[in-house]
Amino acid sequence: MSFTIFKIFLLFLVIEANIPHRFAEGGCGATVRRTIHVVNKLTPDTPQLDVHCYSKNDDLGNHTLSIAQEFKWTFCTNFFPTTLYACHLWWFPKEKSFDAYKDTLFKSTTEDLFWIAKPDGIYFGDANHIQNPEKKYDWQG
Repeated sequence: MSFTIFKIFLLFLVIEANIPHRFAEGGCGATVRRTIHVVNKLTPDTPQLDVHCYSKNDDLGNHTLSIAQEFKWTFCTNFFPTTLYACHLWWFPKEKSFDAYKDTLFKSTTEDLFWIAKPDGIYFGDANHIQNPEKKYDWQG
């Protein structure tokens, strides 16, 4: 019985020792830190990419991206898997709305997640797969 209490005490010390580190310098405590990148990889001499991303609590505003430019933001996920960010991209006359981050969809082990706008659609990759992103959506319109 006392050995079990001792193990619980040791576990508590290990967890307690890591808590200040998790909150220091913008840490997220018990949740995960994510950075979402929206990157314009469209063809030159075409309209710029307009981006609007938002969550229930944060409207990240409208952004116009030139070729090879990106818009990014960093956040801490919610303790319960309810974090949701959506984006709407316009590349006149085409457009696409999609969930840019949803806890239940993105189980990546990397902090950085990339949405890449290309002439044939919207691609997704994490930091481990940025050189070979996966096409997720076609443009509409």
